[in-house]
This record gives sequence, structure tokens and C-alpha cells, in this order.
Amino acid sequence: MTNNLTMQELLEQQEQEFNQVKAGQIITGKISKISNDEVVVELNYGFDGVIKNEELNLPKGKYASDVYNVGDEITAVITRVYQKDGIINLSKLQLDEKADYSDLEKAFNEHRILTVQVEKAIERGVFAKHNTQTLFIPISQLDTKFVEKTENYVGKNLEVYIKELDAKKNRIVATHREVLQERLDKEREERRARIKAEKEAERARIKAEKEAHIAKVKAEKEELFNSLEVGQKREGKVSKLMPYGAFVDIGGIEGLLHLNNLSWEKVESVEDMLSEGQEVQVYVLDIDKENKKFALALKDINNDPWELIKQDVQLDDIVSGEVVRIIEKGAIVKIREGVDAFLPISELSEERVIKVSSVVNIGDTINAMVIDFKPKNRRMVLSIKEANREPEEDYSEYLETEDSLGSLGELFKDKFKNLQK
Repeated sequence: MTNNLTMQELLEQQEQEFNQVKAGQIITGKISKISNDEVVVELNYGFDGVIKNEELNLPKGKYASDVYNVGDEITAVITRVYQKDGIINLSKLQLDEKADYSDLEKAFNEHRILTVQVEKAIERGVFAKHNTQTLFIPISQLDTKFVEKTENYVGKNLEVYIKELDAKKNRIVATHREVLQERLDKEREERRARIKAEKEAERARIKAEKEAHIAKVKAEKEELFNSLEVGQKREGKVSKLMPYGAFVDIGGIEGLLHLNNLSWEKVESVEDMLSEGQEVQVYVLDIDKENKKFALALKDINNDPWELIKQDVQLDDIVSGEVVRIIEKGAIVKIREGVDAFLPISELSEERVIKVSSVVNIGDTINAMVIDFKPKNRRMVLSIKEANREPEEDYSEYLETEDSLGSLGELFKDKFKNLQK
């Protein structure tokens, strides 16, 4: 239908379309020509658009021919329309600046990091570029440490946050310091978290090892306790002295060594025989399976002196011993180690004795008769009086049980005859 229009009609239509082109519109066309100063873009209006090199937003040191080729599509914003001359001026730079500013606004609102390149340094800070936009970074925002020379930052790429954005004042302020501080804080936090995790792991490891050790020690103690038998002889070490005895460690478990079981003889004080840390050989005396306790003896329980002496001594035997103690009612006589006998004051002499020490004293060796002997009860009673008594003459041979004995005169008449002569 367009082919049927007259030239005049075509010109009028083209003029109407051209009149609709306004500055600020974004338009896309194909590059039809590239020169040293500009590129020409073929537009749908039947006219060409022109983009000067300074409006192309070319990389520094590059020419249009280095970046574009004829036939490439390019989008730009219309900056000016010359209707008389039929010329449309375009700018890719302004379009890019607008897009870049929008990117800065988004980064500012999202508190997002941008990478910028420092191009110029002044005493108060540096100017950096983010695509087409120029940002200012004050000296106080360049580092977490004190900055002496801002020129040292020229040419460097810095990661920044947009700190201030004011389109009316054309003011964009960025901070590299906050990025660094944020990373330092994150590193510190990560380090603290790592150290905390390591400490917790170490505590868990130590706890596990401790629990394993406790379980092992407990099992070993349990095994050791279960291996105890009454009468066993064990090596041990005195771990603690008490008024009533001592505790002895026999390899991880402690048994009570009572004062009465230190010796077969009487012991007045534990310290007389033992000291803490002393190594001893002890006997297992008793085992309480239910309460996991056991009693020990330092004395040789397998050689009870009372069991041994009953094999050698009987009632009415004369025994020898040493007086070891004097009491009001008699004396204590040591017969052998672990066997003490009692010598009553009434058995010291045929005559009445007022004071024991008038007959015997400590250290005296005496001979006495056993007049009471109960090894099971650990009891032996002696008598010096009976040991010294003259034996009576035995007249049993003269006593006849079959016939009447008659009178004593008849019994001894033969003997009396000799006396009369």
C-alpha cells in the first residue's frame, strides 16, 4: 500500500514520523558508518543518527573502530533533534551513565560491594571510577589504619560500599574502610568461632579420654577387687594414716589396715610401725563384696601364734616368759611373740602378796605353770605358786578298791612297827 503513495505523501509521512522523535527517547539502530570522529546509526525514521566519539563511552585509549563494526546494533539516547537539517544526535554515554547510576543506587540500597578503580589522588582522599560514574573516597575511609599518602592508591582496584548518594549535588561518596573492617570483624568472628570450636572439641576429647580412663580404671579396680581372696599376700603402699589404723593402696584400690592387725603384739600407735608412702606386704583379711571393701593385716595371718603355741603347750605345763607389764591385779607375761599370758597376783606366791612388784618386775624372766589355757579365746593364765609347789607323795598303790580299806592304823601298821623299834 505504501508503494502507491506519491512522493509528496511519502515526504509528509516521513515528516510526521520525524516530528514524533523527542530528546530523551532510547533508540536502537545499526551502525552504517564509522569515522574518526563519530559513528552513523541507521534509524527506522529514514534518517540517520550520529554519535560523536565523546558520546560513545569508549574505553580509555580506544577508537570507535577498535570497539564497533559496521552492522553492529547499538542502543543510545536521543540528545538533540535538528528537524531543519534532519539530524538526530545520540549519546551512548548518557545512557550508560544513567544505567551505571541506577546500579550505584541499587548497590547503595542493598549495601552491596562494588569494585572501583582509583584514578586521581588529592590530599583529602581519592577519586575512583565505577564504569561511567566517579566516586570520592575520603582519606578516613581508605583503610582501617592511618593513611599517610593517598597517591599510593592510584591505579588500584578497591572494593567499596556506597556511603552517600546525592544526585542533585552530583555527590557520590564511597568507603573502602568499612569493607575492610567488615572483613576484619568477620575474620575475628570466624577465628573466635574456630577457636571456640577447637576448645570445645578439645574439651570433648579430654572429657572422652577422661571418661574412658575412668572407665578403664574402674574396670581395672573391679577386676583387681574380684581377684582378691582371703589369705592372699599383696604388695602395697601406705596411702594414709589414721588414729585407728592405715589405708593401704594395693594397686589402685585401698583397704583398711586396722591398728589391731598391725602385729600379733599390742601396738599403741600406728605411727610406731608405719609412715605414709611406706611400701608394705599385707594379707587380705576380710572381703565385703556387697560394699566393695576389704580389710588387710600386716601381721602374718597364716601363722597365728596362738594356733602354733597350742601344739607345744598344754595345761599344767611349766613355761618361761618375760614380764612386760605390771597391773594392779597381776602381771602380763610374754611367752612368745604374739602370745601374752596373765599372771594373777594370787598366783605369785603361797603367801599373801600385797604388791605385785614385790615379787616380779618388768623385764624379769619367770617360770610358771599354765593353769588355764584356751587358745581359741587367746587366753592363758599362769601360776608361779603352782610351779613352785612340792609334789605330793603318791599313795595310790596302797589303796585297794576290791576289799574294805579298814582304818588308817591298819593300813600303815607295818610302817609304825619300824618307828616303834
